[in-house]
Amino acid sequence: MHINDVKALAHKAHTDVAIRQSMFEDVLADDGRRSSLAAWVLTHLPSDDDAFVDSHRDDLVHVALSTSDTSLRRLALTLLNRLEWPKEAVRTDFLDFTLEHLSSPDEPYGVRSLCIKLAFAQCVHYSELREELRQVLLMIEPSEIGSGIRNTRDKILGRL
Repeated sequence: MHINDVKALAHKAHTDVAIRQSMFEDVLADDGRRSSLAAWVLTHLPSDDDAFVDSHRDDLVHVALSTSDTSLRRLALTLLNRLEWPKEAVRTDFLDFTLEHLSSPDEPYGVRSLCIKLAFAQCVHYSELREELRQVLLMIEPSEIGSGIRNTRDKILGRL
C-alpha cells in the first residue's frame, strides 16, 4: 500500500466513526498484514482523534504486550506514544514491558526508542521510577546502539 492510500484511508477514518472503529477492530484481530495496515492508517489520524485512540488505550497495550508481529507492536507503541500518561493511566505490566524491551537487542531500534519514550512518560510521576529508568538507560552502551536510540536515550536522560 502506498503512503497516499494510507493518508486517504486515515482521512476517511477521521470523518467516519464506523470506518475508524472497523480499522481498530482489524488491529485487535492481530492477523498479520491486515492488522499492521490498519494500525498504520490509524497512526496517520489527526491529533483531533487522540480521544478515540485514548479510549482504546488498554486494547493497544494488550496488542503491544501480546503480538508476535514486530511491525504491529511498533505501530501500537506509536499510537500509545501519542497519548498523555497521567498517574492513573500507568500500568505496571506495560511499564515493565517498556523497561525490558528498551534495552533488548532482539527488538528493532524503532520499538526500543518508543519503549524509552513510553517508559519515561510513565515514570515521570514517581521519583524512584525515574531513578530506575535513569539507571537502565545508563546501562545501555552508547557505542552498541544506533544514533536514533542514542539520541532518544540522551534526550530522556536530560529530562530525568
